[in-house]
Amino acid sequence: MAIFKTENLALFDRQQALSDARHTVMLVDDMDANVSVMAAILRPHFHLVEARDGQEALRLIGELPPSQELACIVSDHRMPRMSGVQLFERTSVMLPDTLRILVTAYLDLDAIVDAVNAGHIYRFIAKPFDAGGFLLAVQCAVAAFEHRRLLGAYHRALEDTLPVLPAAAAALREQARAARTSLTALEERAKAALPT
Repeated sequence: MAIFKTENLALFDRQQALSDARHTVMLVDDMDANVSVMAAILRPHFHLVEARDGQEALRLIGELPPSQELACIVSDHRMPRMSGVQLFERTSVMLPDTLRILVTAYLDLDAIVDAVNAGHIYRFIAKPFDAGGFLLAVQCAVAAFEHRRLLGAYHRALEDTLPVLPAAAAALREQARAARTSLTALEERAKAALPT
């Protein structure tokens, strides 16, 4: 007698495959409570990397294996040693495809302008935030990251294909000519074989 139903085992395998394909999101905040709240909202959906300041975030980014792409960085703005905008300025050079979300309790227009212009942020979220809205903002950022990644792969594939297109087109034209010649010959033989 089996302990598990086959359907349940297949469902487990699908869920495991989905969980392995989750994107990586980094959370950066000097307040442990803030990181805990954000992590509780995002952990069911993403692999998380947590940092307590910008310098730790940069160190952790440097330690990521090449196979692990960072889809999104969510950072507090006001932190000691390095602000969120300063972190984003650095990461925009290191990880140009990674999307950045700035979270802050201080609605400072200069910080917002700096964040948009210098830090290349994707979205700005004011604290306190709604959990559902926060999750949706990060999901949108990750979806935009995935879209950019796939679009880049598509463009690279097109660029790789362009040099061989003329030769491939010539080969197809030659095959079409040969098929037409063969068809014409068959039609001629058919006409000759049919009584008139």
